[in-house]
Amino acid sequence: MPEIEAYLPAASEALVQFGLPETEPHPVGKSENVVFRATDPSGTTWALRLHRPGYLALAELESERQFTAHLAEQGLIVPTGRRTRNGAWYTEVATPDPEGTRLAGMTLWHPGQTLESLIGKDRGPATWSWFERTGALLADLHNATAGWSPPSAFSRHRLDADGLVGETPFWGRFWDLPCLTAEERQFLTEARSLVAAHFADLTDPLILIHADAHPANVLVSGDRLGLIDFDDCAWGWPVFDMAVSLWSASSEPQFEQLRDRFLTGYISRRALPEDTLAQLNLFLLTRSLMLIGWSANRPDIARDDWKADLIARANAALERHR
Repeated sequence: MPEIEAYLPAASEALVQFGLPETEPHPVGKSENVVFRATDPSGTTWALRLHRPGYLALAELESERQFTAHLAEQGLIVPTGRRTRNGAWYTEVATPDPEGTRLAGMTLWHPGQTLESLIGKDRGPATWSWFERTGALLADLHNATAGWSPPSAFSRHRLDADGLVGETPFWGRFWDLPCLTAEERQFLTEARSLVAAHFADLTDPLILIHADAHPANVLVSGDRLGLIDFDDCAWGWPVFDMAVSLWSASSEPQFEQLRDRFLTGYISRRALPEDTLAQLNLFLLTRSLMLIGWSANRPDIARDDWKADLIARANAALERHR
């Protein structure tokens, strides 16, 4: 990807389409999406996202807007959108990417900071209360979505057995990458088979989940927590949502204590499945496998040492699951 400054003309054009003055937007970050901050004449601050080409179609992005609008109505702090001058949720702008364009969308900028920026890489006892509160936040999310019937045109992917470990999983064929050694390929193939076999035994219904609620996507806004970045929201198992939140701490020596605090928060708002602990071990392994596929397909933003780290974490997760 080009540097973020190369996207300034595209961001400025998008602001015009969304009815904001032709002022230079403030660069915020560049990973899956290129993000800018802008303020309208009323003083309201907005986040402008230039979405990664080829990742989500327009219908999926519009469905994300419908989903977050429902969550906001239920009282959750989530991104809510702004329409263009023509009444659309998104507009297409020219960008310096090989594809030539990106879809641009705007969401309200909630005040606060991410949990990741607050606690950094620390997962020690001082952070456990934050994970307990995150558990309660995910329970609120699941309560809001479990009984919701989306509109007929609603379109989001499914993180079910096919979406996670099928022949064409959503984040790529992690067991079949050119960068793998023969030994690594064999290990990941066996791990995939084990995960698929256990998925066949799951009976919990799929609901709409955030699917990416790690600490960098948890917003601390005053005395409340919220969720940002719904790019990966999908139909999935609720415990998978929990595993994503917990994954960054899963290699810590005191992970079980942190996990139990998280579950204490969750159960304060919503009942847990009887086999939650077994499911968590399964989905922590699954998350490591998924991230291998994700990292291989995003060399522009993945860490240089991603392969050794993620395969080691997958191996440790597999041992716990056994």
